[in-house]
Amino acid sequence: MKFRDFPMPVRIAAYALLLVMLVSVLLPFVWMVFTAFKSLEEYAVNPLGVPQDWQFGNIAEAWEIGNFLRLYANSLFVTIVSVSGLLLTCSMAGYAFAHFDFRGRDLLFFYFLAGMMIPPQVILIPAFKVMSELGLVNTYFAVILTYLAWVPFAIFFFRAYFRGIPRDLSEAARIDGASEFAIFFRIMLPLAAPAMTTVGIVYFVWIFNDFMWPLVYLNNTGLRTVTLGMMNFQGQYSGATTLKTAALLLATMPPVIVFIVFRKRIQGGLAEGALKG
Repeated sequence: MKFRDFPMPVRIAAYALLLVMLVSVLLPFVWMVFTAFKSLEEYAVNPLGVPQDWQFGNIAEAWEIGNFLRLYANSLFVTIVSVSGLLLTCSMAGYAFAHFDFRGRDLLFFYFLAGMMIPPQVILIPAFKVMSELGLVNTYFAVILTYLAWVPFAIFFFRAYFRGIPRDLSEAARIDGASEFAIFFRIMLPLAAPAMTTVGIVYFVWIFNDFMWPLVYLNNTGLRTVTLGMMNFQGQYSGATTLKTAALLLATMPPVIVFIVFRKRIQGGLAEGALKG
């Protein structure tokens, strides 16, 4: 049954609900943008209105004070390395679960899926003790290795996607003498480009915005990510609302830009993966 076949009152209620959700999401972001470009005096007089005199200097000042160039570099390094590792390992695991028959396959797959039911906070103390014993605390390796452990969603998504690719392709390649690595990297991986894009962007936004694991592992000021930098910025400039909001705008822009640029690929990849699964 298509949406246009529903009664008019149902469709109106649905549109009204979607409008309320849209406003609830956009309103805080619009307020943040307006506040970031106001002077402190204008914000005190008109905290919710459009800036009358746009203060672009707030962004430049927040960039310099917060040392955002270093924060961006740290966050992008952790995010790119983590996402690259997740895409490689999870795509290979998803392909194996979808195209190989081996004893205990379903049990092992559900073992990975069980990770979705474990909140990260539950393993915080054990994970810190393990990294401390390995001497990795206060290094990027601790954060990256922790992110590489959060594979359930990615494996589930890749498995669903690869199940939609006919096995005849890999069988034909084997008959021609191709190795399993050649089949995966030359045939399967290019066909899974939409899934790679979707999973990569979802994990990019999550890891870039993550606060808990960098807070647990990284104590060195030079290793701080954007989220940790914002915590420090807020503590030092708690009264400078406009400057603090300008820093917050800088912190949110990378994931927002990535999501806006690739939103159609995310939607297409999720829909295609759901249909294939």
